[in-house]
Amino acid sequence: MSAEVPVRGGPGGRRVGGRVGGGARGRVAPAASVGFALLAAAVGLFIAYAMKQPCLSHGWANFFQYRHLCYNDIQPLFYGRKVSTGAVPYKDVTVEYPVLIGSFMYGVGRLLALLVKLNVAGTYSDPQYFQLTAVLLAPCSVAITMLLRPRVTRARLLLWAIGTPTILYSFLNWDLLAVVCLIWGLVEVERKRWGWAGIALGLGASAKLFPGFALPAVFLAVIAVGDRRGARRLVAGFVGTVAAANLPWMVATFSGWMGIWKFQAGRYPDFGTIWYWVARVAAQYSSSPFWESPGGWGGFIGEAGMVGFGLGSLMLLWIGWRRRQEPGGYPVAAVTLGILALFLVLSKVNSPQYALWIAPLLVLLDVPWWQIGFYLATDLLLFVSGFYWFTVPDFPGPSGWQHLFTLAVFARALALLFFVLRAAGRATRLRPGLPAPAPPEEPVGDPAVDVAGPVGELAADLPDRGEPVVPPVQEGEPALP
Repeated sequence: MSAEVPVRGGPGGRRVGGRVGGGARGRVAPAASVGFALLAAAVGLFIAYAMKQPCLSHGWANFFQYRHLCYNDIQPLFYGRKVSTGAVPYKDVTVEYPVLIGSFMYGVGRLLALLVKLNVAGTYSDPQYFQLTAVLLAPCSVAITMLLRPRVTRARLLLWAIGTPTILYSFLNWDLLAVVCLIWGLVEVERKRWGWAGIALGLGASAKLFPGFALPAVFLAVIAVGDRRGARRLVAGFVGTVAAANLPWMVATFSGWMGIWKFQAGRYPDFGTIWYWVARVAAQYSSSPFWESPGGWGGFIGEAGMVGFGLGSLMLLWIGWRRRQEPGGYPVAAVTLGILALFLVLSKVNSPQYALWIAPLLVLLDVPWWQIGFYLATDLLLFVSGFYWFTVPDFPGPSGWQHLFTLAVFARALALLFFVLRAAGRATRLRPGLPAPAPPEEPVGDPAVDVAGPVGELAADLPDRGEPVVPPVQEGEPALP
């Protein structure tokens, strides 16, 4: 009998099993082989690097980086955050990223300087800095692929390995450092190694804040199984890791460390958020400077968004708690997807690579393909229209690209709301089926063999009339077929 992929779960008579994949009825899509997964990861990363290659070999004049869709943060921040001069992050220069990414940026710069000194690398410049950064980030994407591989079907794995988020955003920024920690943490949750889960999420939260959003769901999962010792290990692992990563920088330069959070708090809503466009419409009907002020609308929506995010997250955690008795236990991945999607809707900050945050969770869960496709399409439209809008001479004035971009902003928010509304309450983990075992060979001419299937079931219902009598075959007569 073929294995089944759980696609529903819960009380009330809901279906708890389902089949996925194509092929014959009853056949289940298996997990990808190691070779297949590695090949897919290599293809995705090759395309991701090839997309950025034009920006390494060509100047960025006349909006070249936008017209060729090869823009990345790594090259300009090589100079903008003074990696080029060896400035120490947080101490000598303000860095908007949490400490692990800031340390990574600095460390890669120092490594490149060493390689240049040893004549291993050519020049100490932004293209070489990008190349070294890509070499060091690529294993994170491969690790995510291999962590997902035994837990999902081949089709879902390809959604990560060669999906648009991986291709477009792997080398746009440094977010892969945080994404790999989030997925590692969720894998440790499945293994019920709570201390390691806390360490993984703590590392992720020290690179980008969002892996820490999974911690409350993981904590409730431990409580749901009554493992108080595991809960202590989880919290200790998370707190200890965050402290180990952050305390040295806090001691060295507390004001520089606080600059991370002050920078984010003082930002005005980005073009890619719905809040920017709400303020733009409101400003047409009001002459108040409130709508265009970082301290006015920017401050208000930052605080209101935090309150809304906190309340919404509590609601999602409670919905997940109601599902704790399901076969898979507390739905950590589903609740985490809902919380992350809610954050992306309510946040006043947007960056294209945020799609990397939720892409692995869409791989792990039974989110309908049409919802995934709708989200990826809106995200792609946002990416392309946004960069081409930047090339318009009267940017940020109205243009065709601006209208497409605005449409994409609200369409993507709608797609994320689908995830929020569905994930915590209904989404379950998808698991690959095992290949069906080969049927046993039936002995030829043995009438006692139990025939499987409808014929066998019908025969089982017939009354027992004893053993059949087979007349002997006379010599010279043909045997019956």
